[in-house]
Amino acid sequence: MLEALADLPVHFQEVVLLSDIEELSYREIASVLDIPIGTVMSRLHRARRMLRVALAAYAASRGIGTRAPELSKDKGT
Repeated sequence: MLEALADLPVHFQEVVLLSDIEELSYREIASVLDIPIGTVMSRLHRARRMLRVALAAYAASRGIGTRAPELSKDKGT
């Protein structure tokens, strides 16, 4: 999990850590990072999707699960 998180671009890491580890609200994250709440929500959604893909690929490489989900056409940036 930590490797998958470390592989994310920093602006995605920040929102995941502030939301899921520090348990800040979207409003608090927006204030800390000085970005709009909509940007917080978007980055968090995209970061979680990227983590899901990375962790599914990791699991699949070890014979767990059947297939890795694919990213949408926005390339996860």
